[in-house]
Amino acid sequence: MNREGFDPQALLHRVHGDLNLLQELVDLFGTEVPRMLAGIEKAIQQGSASELERAGHKIKGSMLQLSAHAAANIALQLEKRGQAGSMDGTGMLLEELTQEINVLDQELRSILQNQLSR
Repeated sequence: MNREGFDPQALLHRVHGDLNLLQELVDLFGTEVPRMLAGIEKAIQQGSASELERAGHKIKGSMLQLSAHAAANIALQLEKRGQAGSMDGTGMLLEELTQEINVLDQELRSILQNQLSR
């Protein structure tokens, strides 16, 4: 594990060392995750707990597929807030999730670059 919350070795194991699949995941991450974050932001702005629950659940699953446990845990907190019908603290959680995802994006690109240069 390079840092707490993200396990690059688990990710590489998950893709069975297939660099093409890793590239697809990184590309998908770059296009889909901003949409997911926008969905969470919209749910928060509209005060829609059900949409927050759905969006939190969706991004949690994506983060778990990438072995990004810290981001998945933040998304789980958002999902649970939505389930409880509580919007308290969701703006701060979204900010934390966005920061974690920005770091993850850099790490994913670095891993891909390192693997391709071998």
